Amino acid sequence: MEHHKSSMNLRIRGNKTLITVLTCFFVFGWALPSFAQENVSSTTTEAAASSTATPVFAAGQEGLYERGQVISVRQGEKTDTTGGEQVEIYGIRFLSGPLKGETRDVESSVQENPYGLKPAIGNSVVLFMQQADEAGSWHVYIDSYERRAAMLWLFVAFFITLILLSGWQGMKVGISIVISIFVIGFVLIPLFIKGVNPVPVAIILMGLLTYLASGLSGGWNKKAVVTALGTMGGALAGYLLSIVFVEWAHVSGLSTEEDRQFFLSNPMLNPRGLLFAGIIIAAAGAAEDVAVSIASAASEIKRAKPHASFKEVFSSAMTVGKDHMGALSNTLIFAYVGASLTLLLQYTQFGGSWLKFINFDSVVEEIIRSLTGTIGIAFTVPITALLSAWVVMHGGPLAGKASEHEHLHQHH
Repeated sequence: MEHHKSSMNLRIRGNKTLITVLTCFFVFGWALPSFAQENVSSTTTEAAASSTATPVFAAGQEGLYERGQVISVRQGEKTDTTGGEQVEIYGIRFLSGPLKGETRDVESSVQENPYGLKPAIGNSVVLFMQQADEAGSWHVYIDSYERRAAMLWLFVAFFITLILLSGWQGMKVGISIVISIFVIGFVLIPLFIKGVNPVPVAIILMGLLTYLASGLSGGWNKKAVVTALGTMGGALAGYLLSIVFVEWAHVSGLSTEEDRQFFLSNPMLNPRGLLFAGIIIAAAGAAEDVAVSIASAASEIKRAKPHASFKEVFSSAMTVGKDHMGALSNTLIFAYVGASLTLLLQYTQFGGSWLKFINFDSVVEEIIRSLTGTIGIAFTVPITALLSAWVVMHGGPLAGKASEHEHLHQHH
């Protein structure tokens, strides 16, 4: 009977915890971005209007993207142009679409660029098809290599590695990743495309995904709640700081000509808001690792030393967080540098002018994104340590029960 009451109490506390988390995410998600929205719209309009390029995504060309395979390659000469333009003629077997099963020749201009698209026999390619007339004729173009098989096997290798090295825990991590990809692809991105304010969407969904990931890996307990709140607290700190420096540096979120063309043809989108959302998403992903370590440390400290004071728990959690933050901050900077390596190499194109390079739109965006995200991680440490210490002092260890090893030790 007492065990039944205890289970009921745990469920009630769990429901209250979940309601609290949801409430916090919705309040923070919709309240915090409101004061920054006025400048966002005006800056976006001015920045987009400064470009006179023709929008390339305005209407989009109607057509189909289908799969094909190269079965032959030969040199030829385009007969319908003056001067006899040299072309490569690819024999393509159509693997999908209205021409599935058929084989046709597709012409492609000879690529002078050594890095251009040059598929070989046996390569799978993506074809762009436009109907030429009502009789069923098609204009067909080779768009890119078909890379799904490579990506699929990479995912398979990733999940096999997780399961082999981490067992059931790795399986739960894999499930969490699949859910995150699904939410980002089928919830986050569609909401952005519809023109919904990206900042609150990012805050709410990243908070819920953090809670989900922590709950799947460590159980649906107070630790998952503290991890989610600490993670989003740090991410929000980075976001608030980014508002200041994005405004100060006059960053619009339109760092390339392609960006300007895209946002001009999609005026419902908010480039600066998407920049902020990207900062929140990146910071939340990195800060979660720190928050989990701190919450676990605080819980274990209280379990090992039940009479530890608030100051002792907080101080120990901070020590763990500081050590972890140093390594993770460096990791985050390296990740941004790795992703922007080509951008950094462009420095040589400006004759070595540091003034030109440091004021390049893309460079400024990357610096703000990486440093504000790292500062957000730094804020995650005291926020999570404070929350963890407060919760364990009022309710015991954050995890619902000790590990099996600890139960055996206590029994003996």
